[in-house]
Amino acid sequence: MKCVKCGAELKQGCLYCSVCGHESQILPDYSLLEDDYLRSLLQEEPKPETAEEKQDTPPEKKQGKKKKISHLILIVFSCLLLIGIGIGIGVKLYVDEQNANSYDYQMEMAEKERAEGNYAEALDFYNAALDIKPEDLAARAAMADIYMKQQNYDSAMILLIEIIKADAADKDAYEKLISIYESREDYDSILALADDVTNPEILVLFQPYLVMPPVVSPLGGTYEGELVVGLFSTKGYDIYYTLDGTVPDTLNGLLYRGTELKFSKAGEYQLKAVCVNDKGIYSELVEETYQVREKTPDLPTLTPDGGEIWGETYVTITAEEGCSIYYTWDGTDPTEQSARYTEPIYVPEGENVLSVLVVNDRNGLKSDIYRSSYSYILQ
Repeated sequence: MKCVKCGAELKQGCLYCSVCGHESQILPDYSLLEDDYLRSLLQEEPKPETAEEKQDTPPEKKQGKKKKISHLILIVFSCLLLIGIGIGIGVKLYVDEQNANSYDYQMEMAEKERAEGNYAEALDFYNAALDIKPEDLAARAAMADIYMKQQNYDSAMILLIEIIKADAADKDAYEKLISIYESREDYDSILALADDVTNPEILVLFQPYLVMPPVVSPLGGTYEGELVVGLFSTKGYDIYYTLDGTVPDTLNGLLYRGTELKFSKAGEYQLKAVCVNDKGIYSELVEETYQVREKTPDLPTLTPDGGEIWGETYVTITAEEGCSIYYTWDGTDPTEQSARYTEPIYVPEGENVLSVLVVNDRNGLKSDIYRSSYSYILQ
């Protein structure tokens, strides 16, 4: 035991210090000194013990000090480690949150994965970019490219149609969508897509699929006599037609071979025609209706055709082939019971009117009556 005041050794059983006379108190040898010593350890590294200290300090005491120091160091290190981990986790969560809300980051990662051929991961990033910017077209275009490489054409079509609706001038989207329809031979969809296109640069893409209808000459109407109708294609396409009111195609239509169509008999003719290109795409349907009537005979030709006659004269009458000619000199209308012209006829003396009728021998149609006046003046 030591005196609290002067530190002198107290004899066992003494109530007062024999040196300073201070009242003795029970005090562990190490308590105050060790507290100061531990505090100093937190501020500086431990100093090596001197040879004298090594001799004075018991082994048990040395071992206890080392354990306490190691324990304190472990606690301090553990606290610092936990603090560092917490800060790291917080920073990572903050960065992840910022990246999750960054369109540029999502697009950058998508392009990186796409370049490495990781299409599934790239699509996830592109979808995340669209969540941030739903109206974005760049992400849609990139996704459509990936789907086309994967031959997922249905998904690609949806994206390409969305792009075209948002930007009618996106030529690349039109080209890709047309290529999908082409691979499926879905030409109706290509033509439907072209219906709303007004941009000349875009319309060029549809030229191989736009088949011009045939040109028909003459146009429909009412005609007399035999009618000749021609069909033409400005691009040299095949032409199929029907005359029975049905819609022509390569199966039930007649292939037009360049020979004009002749409608000889009287009646109604309903012509329908289309052009077909080498892709099997049909043009719009052309329809023309013809009413053909039997042609009445033309008026006859008389030689000489009336006038003053100064001597014996004969009149020659000509008409179209297949017709009979009837005439009178007394001013009455000729009929099929009147005199029939077979050879040149003599002009009577005086003032006379020659009336002529032409009758078609096949159908009985008659021409108008032709009249011509002759004055045969005797000398």
